Amino acid sequence: MLETFSPKILIEPAKAAVYSDYELNDIVKGIFESIGVNKLYKHQAEGIRAVKDGKNIVVAAPTASGKSEIYIAAIVEAALNGQNSLVIYPTKALARDQLKRFANFNLFGLRAEIYDGDVPQHKRKKIKENPPNVLITNVDMLHFILLNNRSFSSFFSKLKFVVVDELHVYSGVFGSHAANIIERLKRVVKKHQTAHASFARTWQLQFIATSATIGNPKEFFEGLIGENGEFISGDGAPKAEVTHYIINPEEESYTTTCIKILEKLGPTKKTLIFGNSHSVVERLGIMARNADVPLLIYRGGLAKESRIEIEESFKSGKVNFIASTSALELGIDIGNIDNVILAGFPGTVNSVKQRIGRSGRRSGSSIGVYIARDSPLDQYYAENSDEYLNGEPESCYLNKTNENVLKMHTLAMAKDSMLNREEFETRRIICEQLINEELLKQWGNYYSVTLEGAKRVRTMGIRSIGNTVRIFDVEKEKQIGDREQHMAINELFEGAIYLHGGRTYFSEKLDLDKGIASVRPHYGQLEEYSSSLHEKQIEVIEELKTRDTYGHNLYFGKVHVIDTTYGFRYKDVYTGRVLSERTFEEPYIHEFNTYAIWLDVEDFAMDIENFGDGLHAFEHVSISMMPSFTGADSKELGGLSYPYGRMFVYDGVPNGNGVTQVVFDKFEKAVEMAFDRFTNCKCEKGCPKCILDAQCGNDNNYLNKRSGLEIAKKIMGV
Repeated sequence: MLETFSPKILIEPAKAAVYSDYELNDIVKGIFESIGVNKLYKHQAEGIRAVKDGKNIVVAAPTASGKSEIYIAAIVEAALNGQNSLVIYPTKALARDQLKRFANFNLFGLRAEIYDGDVPQHKRKKIKENPPNVLITNVDMLHFILLNNRSFSSFFSKLKFVVVDELHVYSGVFGSHAANIIERLKRVVKKHQTAHASFARTWQLQFIATSATIGNPKEFFEGLIGENGEFISGDGAPKAEVTHYIINPEEESYTTTCIKILEKLGPTKKTLIFGNSHSVVERLGIMARNADVPLLIYRGGLAKESRIEIEESFKSGKVNFIASTSALELGIDIGNIDNVILAGFPGTVNSVKQRIGRSGRRSGSSIGVYIARDSPLDQYYAENSDEYLNGEPESCYLNKTNENVLKMHTLAMAKDSMLNREEFETRRIICEQLINEELLKQWGNYYSVTLEGAKRVRTMGIRSIGNTVRIFDVEKEKQIGDREQHMAINELFEGAIYLHGGRTYFSEKLDLDKGIASVRPHYGQLEEYSSSLHEKQIEVIEELKTRDTYGHNLYFGKVHVIDTTYGFRYKDVYTGRVLSERTFEEPYIHEFNTYAIWLDVEDFAMDIENFGDGLHAFEHVSISMMPSFTGADSKELGGLSYPYGRMFVYDGVPNGNGVTQVVFDKFEKAVEMAFDRFTNCKCEKGCPKCILDAQCGNDNNYLNKRSGLEIAKKIMGV
């Protein structure tokens, strides 16, 4: 059917289930049997047994492998014993979907309730007055629950289990916040259970986490949760046969190819398309409308009612095509899916498996289509199909001690419950800063938030680091979204063309002092886009670690980054040709401290012609490969190379997100993959499939592919 697209076709064979035995509670066993779970997979039995033995566990397994039955068994038995459980899902949509699972146990006295931003105030009041056995929430709302924990005293005093579903989602900045919130949770629970000593003596708080397959499940669990945990490998579940089509368009964009594939598959096959950003998904929606292809768009930021309507329309077969960001990667029930299309490589092999695994659950076989973009990482996996199917799972990462994050949550801790003298001493420097800023005050041997401090913790965001910019529609006179400041500088500068919610806007003003971007909607069709021009400087503050890589020194440490956006260009949306260029009278400057690795190769700088341009090219290609072993998006990283022979790769957020610590340990993998891309790309001077980078602050000037290849060879000694 798809042979006209000249694909590589690979068959991933089916895998039989591996079962094991464990004697379940009679009620749990009966309910499991009523929903078709008559036998336990090996990892389910191992997980349930480990929890029964009092252990914290992390279960890493592919999608649809029965991970949730492990914690459901524990939660139900706990409820029957008068104990409570807290279940944390990463999104409100997933929480709402998973609530149906707990409804099966209502007849046996188990009551589960969702407590998140979509729950009205009158319902929240009832939950606090009469708490359920199982409270379902997300990390964002848990932050506010802890700030008002006195209202949840009776729930916390009987809390036994904390479940963190989809653990891998907490990699990066979000994980840095989540780790601190988990630490605050343990502190609050200890306080309430100490106050109710009869409960505190009967059990110890246990953590159960589930995750997609990742490279470091135990290490990441222990970093996020702050407790020892036992790893349970979810290799017992069966797997359907998958036919993979790897398509590498030559003469048209990957999005155009995606729409053509939809037309080829036909409207009777239920097909889920994954795009890697909301702008890609929105573009697919516009292109589908123009081609008269019925396509639903699903992404974060949609209203609850819209999400439910889209889910039901797809599930019922009213519309059989749906394009989504990662929002549907996490297992929300939208019915049977025949095909999954990846519109671009999702950054990690883990995500490939998670997304392709959404199809074929009922039919027993599935089709997975990967459409490669013109990017080095996409091209690498299009050519190295064995790694696409069987590559090593990537690691997750976080930096719990990020100074900005730690400061925010120290203030929040003081709002949860006053800090005592010992807690103050362990965070003395941060606490003294908060006192100087009049956010924290001393009361004898205790420390509490001021009125301004209380206001600050109620308004702090836990999905970002640093300041945010609010986006205002000047016609509707209302806020339509927000962006982190460092992103806003490069996307919402005066004159920028900005996509939001399927609409095109012109940015009229970016006021960083007030944190406001004023935008105006554009009516009609636009055939150009804007691209910022910026330059960077990096200075080393402190060298923390060094090691040898291929006979060269590789360093890790703290650096100061100065990122200056000095202008922008309008480009043709189809060809990328520069239409016009503008320089700002006053540039936008973003300065911050963060962590970085750096490599010194000045010893052979004089041996390679156009060395500086070659090192710039090597920087581009090596950074583009780093998501393959870090799990990070390349946008979470920044880079800079100096012509004299030093190359930096840094965490792209203030005070770091932990990703360059992973890069430091696995840098050789980036070098090997970069060498492969330099060698196998058929272009002569460089193209988007190898050295060109859409995020390049120099607009892809000062690059040399041939010299970049020579540098890779020199580094590797080949």
